[in-house]
Amino acid sequence: MTTALWVAVHEIPWLGPALAEGARAVVGPGPVAKLEDVSYGVADRLRLLVGGEDETPKTYWDAEAQPVAKGPTTQASVAPPDFNGPRPLPPTAATPPFDAVAATGDGSWIAVTPPGAGDPPAMWKTLIHPDPKRPFAAVAIVAVDRHVIELHVMPGTDEPKAPQIPNAVRPGLVPAKEQPRLVAAFNGGFRAMHGNYGMMKAGVTFVPPRDIACTIAFLDPTKSATPDQDLTIETWSKIESQRESMTAFRQTPPCLVEGGEPNPGLLQEFNRNWGATVGGDTIIRRSAIGLSKDRRHLFYALGDAVTAQSIGRAMQVVGAHNAAQLDVNYSYPRFVLFEQNAGGAPIATSPIVPDVKYSPTDYVVGPQQRDFFYLTRRATAS
Repeated sequence: MTTALWVAVHEIPWLGPALAEGARAVVGPGPVAKLEDVSYGVADRLRLLVGGEDETPKTYWDAEAQPVAKGPTTQASVAPPDFNGPRPLPPTAATPPFDAVAATGDGSWIAVTPPGAGDPPAMWKTLIHPDPKRPFAAVAIVAVDRHVIELHVMPGTDEPKAPQIPNAVRPGLVPAKEQPRLVAAFNGGFRAMHGNYGMMKAGVTFVPPRDIACTIAFLDPTKSATPDQDLTIETWSKIESQRESMTAFRQTPPCLVEGGEPNPGLLQEFNRNWGATVGGDTIIRRSAIGLSKDRRHLFYALGDAVTAQSIGRAMQVVGAHNAAQLDVNYSYPRFVLFEQNAGGAPIATSPIVPDVKYSPTDYVVGPQQRDFFYLTRRATAS
């Protein structure tokens, strides 16, 4: 019975969240969080006992079968002759943090081609194994050239909870005018009940900001000195003075990485207070978002069997100068790519890792209950 339930939770996208939310309604979030923490701990100990450090490092794709991005010259060469936009620039290759658990291709960037004929690649993916004791702890990371692709945030129809906000301003969908340029979408942050981390979009505040929270802040580009300065990821207390220039923000637990350094709290051996649903040392699926020091590259990470510390390490290794944890648990983190169907409408066609559950109409036809981020090709060169 227990095995059947485990399989069902991992194969039916809505079942795990439904069971957890039903339990929270009865006993409250605290006991459910403790139960989740214990169950993930048991699963991790069993996996270490069965395979442990002798396992083959987990991978999501065959790195040897795909061309590796070696720099801007290589990427520029794939652009069509009539392409007038900015030339895509991949990040610098990363050095795997632990040779003993690294897989072939770790740290090398592989091009992910956005939909749309003639567009050169402006996204890349790599894999990092950030835990020296767990070869099965793998973090898939997508890097995005922000000169070519733009980040947006959208509240869900239900989260963050804000009963005073009318449904008309929270459709939970990518706006129709932006759907022709849609490239990808990925999960947002915690539910409001798990920490009350803030969110604002277009002047509408869904949840007020918290001083300690890591904040993905969108700044008015007309008030930014350069195109790269219209997005930042920092602790709210450090950027609160720029609130009048913000067009949107989404908050998370304290920053994983800030100013190029890991959060001191992550260096503690046992950190039960990271995040609001499970401890920071819980071995679990987690997601994160980050920015390079020059803010040109945006990073998204989806890690299996990772702690807050290890996903933060992965982000730092690939070049994230600042990084924030997003949602956790098996069902919530996901990154999906979009293509145009025969009728010209966008459909979700492939996740960044194989076992992510999604519907082809998610984000564009099927409203999302929870907030999310999405990526579009820039309408104009920056």
